[in-house]
Amino acid sequence: MPKEWYVSFHGGEEKVSLNNIHIYSTDGKKLRKALNKKSLPEGTKLRELRGFVFGPDQNLYVVNAYFEYSEVLKFKGALNENGQHDFAEVFVKRHAEMNPGIDHPFNVVFDSEGDLYVSSQNTNLIARYHGPASKTGKPGTPMPLPQGLDRGKVDLPPGTFIPSAKLASNGLLEVRAVIFAPNNDLYVADRAADCVRIYEARTGRHLRNLVSRTDQLDRPIHLLLSPDGRYLLIGSGGNDSILRHDLQQGSTSVFVESKSGGLNGPAGMAFGDDGFLYVASRNSKEILRYGSIDGRQRGKPFIKDLEDNPEFLMLVRH
Repeated sequence: MPKEWYVSFHGGEEKVSLNNIHIYSTDGKKLRKALNKKSLPEGTKLRELRGFVFGPDQNLYVVNAYFEYSEVLKFKGALNENGQHDFAEVFVKRHAEMNPGIDHPFNVVFDSEGDLYVSSQNTNLIARYHGPASKTGKPGTPMPLPQGLDRGKVDLPPGTFIPSAKLASNGLLEVRAVIFAPNNDLYVADRAADCVRIYEARTGRHLRNLVSRTDQLDRPIHLLLSPDGRYLLIGSGGNDSILRHDLQQGSTSVFVESKSGGLNGPAGMAFGDDGFLYVASRNSKEILRYGSIDGRQRGKPFIKDLEDNPEFLMLVRH
């Protein structure tokens, strides 16, 4: 089956044409845009796309991050005749009263039971929503607060799974990427706290901090699990490096050295099928390649001179 790279960009008012997910071939050639804008209903726009993921229903869920649009859009997983994904629905939408937790969202991920988690930069919390096959609530609506949540004396936004530090102890200062580990615990990059936090699946109970500044971690943003599930890779934005944490041994080391290959602002990461780790170098507008075993630079940039800052990337098998 053919494989292609999907890449989201920062986008914005001045980058209207880049407000999409862009598709590249496995040899770095720009092919087309992934999302069919013509299928969007009136009033729905693509603005500053961030994280995206194929859900348990095989459909494509995309973060629409711009403030007034703060939402998660659902597109059909199957490609249309033009090789694009047609719009299906607005799956999660911000509402000042019913759903204020999603505000300038960044990342999306599904848990093992098919429910959706969304991290938001403005509220610095992670909200949980009924998944597409939910039988306990309407899909896309906020789920009940988890049992392990420290509610304190303040009212938490509906759907809150991990609150911000302003609302509860062990909360988040600046949330970015979220990812589920092989044991289903939730790993969270807390940029301002210079650490990766671990929370228990389903209950939301804070377990511990996995990696911190003592491990040379500085302003983490993106997270990635190795294909075998043994290692967690962490993009360290403050020193332009990538750390690797051995989940079996509990040890952390520098995997991609600071600024190796021109790395400047490590963003999205993904493993290819060719033995390489692909990394979006946000500030230099490139996609770089490193050895998946040793973390060393491999050749010239995979893609260079991008028109905008790359955010997330994924190798998609159709």
